[in-house]
Amino acid sequence: MATVEATTQKVQRILVDGFNDVRLRKSGGFTLEVGSTAGFVEIHEWTPDSEGNARSLVYIWAPLGRDIQPTPELFHWAAVDGQQYRIGSVSVLEDKDKGTCFLQFDHTILGDYLDPAELITAVGAVMYTADDLDEIVHDRFGGKRYTDPSE
Repeated sequence: MATVEATTQKVQRILVDGFNDVRLRKSGGFTLEVGSTAGFVEIHEWTPDSEGNARSLVYIWAPLGRDIQPTPELFHWAAVDGQQYRIGSVSVLEDKDKGTCFLQFDHTILGDYLDPAELITAVGAVMYTADDLDEIVHDRFGGKRYTDPSE
């Protein structure tokens, strides 16, 4: 049984043991920094198993850029080049109101059988890959970095 609360407590213990700076977010997830990249770890409820036991997912993501103009080239890059990694993939989130996109690199792990080494490896892989990809996104597609002031 992996309720959101139980998984959150386990994730917190693992992250604090594995990283120097882990911050609790108001939403209940965690923020980490590796290099120039901010990473986020969120725990979500998932559908119960066949016996009705609670299950959860650990969602790991790092921003690549925001306020990026949606172009066919951007979607092609995300769909082809952004899907070639062993852990994680590029996701494009469109903001229909602003007419722009937010790009992130993300990966999901089952919370039911969470192994500390698996979580530490996944968080590191997502964040280090995002640290490389945000340069590509910014140079190739423009937009703002996640850390740029909101204007």
